[in-house]
Amino acid sequence: MEALPHLGTLHRMARQLVGEAADDLVQETFLRAWKYFESYDCATNCRAWLFRILRNAWISRWRKGRLELPLTETESEAIEPYYDWEEEFLKDEFSAGVKRALSELPSEYRMAILLADVEEFTYQEIAHIMECPIGTVMSRLYRARRGLVKLIQAQRQARTLEETVPLPEQIDRRKL
Repeated sequence: MEALPHLGTLHRMARQLVGEAADDLVQETFLRAWKYFESYDCATNCRAWLFRILRNAWISRWRKGRLELPLTETESEAIEPYYDWEEEFLKDEFSAGVKRALSELPSEYRMAILLADVEEFTYQEIAHIMECPIGTVMSRLYRARRGLVKLIQAQRQARTLEETVPLPEQIDRRKL
């Protein structure tokens, strides 16, 4: 199946969308792809088809999750399994600052920027995945990139301010 080579990129996108629940979202994506494989047209882009399934599964999960109460995990349940394929694409993970800024973007902007700038889909493919016109994709990308720059600059300014303001124990009391 030509879908397996896209496992890493799907997981990276899922991690940006749902964080630690990425494994479940990717598994659901592949289960849906397997179930509806007869509807897949081999003349189309398999990667775009899988990303559309991922997006739809994410939206379904988000709608369903609004109605559920979170369960508390015990410490032993919180241990994540290790998969040998994770190492390959975890090296491409974003810095903490970029991750934080991406998480603050509205979900439609975040998805557009991840599909365009990380996964390198064309505007037409993104429009197909997100089920919107190309003009909307271009607008979302412009706003997402502009918003991302502002958020990263705000983080840098906050970090600079923290570094320049002395802590109370650093102030020489003799000068007061």
